[in-house]
Amino acid sequence: MNVIEAHVRRSVERDGATCGEVEVHTDDPQCENVLAYFSNSGDNEFDLVSIVRNDADFLTDWFDNSMHTAFEEISMQWFENRNTKTDWGRRETFKLQVLESGQVREYLHRLLG
Repeated sequence: MNVIEAHVRRSVERDGATCGEVEVHTDDPQCENVLAYFSNSGDNEFDLVSIVRNDADFLTDWFDNSMHTAFEEISMQWFENRNTKTDWGRRETFKLQVLESGQVREYLHRLLG
């Protein structure tokens, strides 16, 4: 799966940490639209905290409702290898594709300062 486009939506709290919410469009037909959450890391970079599938149809469900059943945590299943362990290489590749898309990295620096 490759990132086609990504843009920062807003700052949100996830598990007690301030995160940047990034809307990501991919070439994966099963998960074309996902939300990726990034937090600051100690090395002036960002950690990929989680990925959420976003199946909401914004024509009929136009309000941003995080309690909606269309939002499903998929971080583990997306990057799981045959041994049911995290494929850190694939996860890091996805993270870098998102951060390098447009001005995502710059916006996250401003947002999370």
